[in-house]
Amino acid sequence: SQLSSIGLNPQEKVLMGIGYRIDAIVEVNGKTSVEVDGPSHFIGEGRSPTGSTILKRRQVCSVDGIELVSVPYWEWNTLLGKDEVKRQDYLR
Repeated sequence: SQLSSIGLNPQEKVLMGIGYRIDAIVEVNGKTSVEVDGPSHFIGEGRSPTGSTILKRRQVCSVDGIELVSVPYWEWNTLLGKDEVKRQDYLR
């Protein structure tokens, strides 16, 4: 995975205590969760997150006490086809 390539050694598809499944958890100044948010996380073709996505972000942070970082699909897609260094820089 891209996270492994920059030395973060992620735990992938982690079930949180509150019941949400997170795409990855990495250790960066404590635990940080990483969510790759595809189109289904946003309303229509826009960039406004759905209510369930907002709730998940809020609850993971407040109940599980872990910072959540979202990687929106449109930002990641701009890096596809680019060299690997640019994708790694984005994740840092």
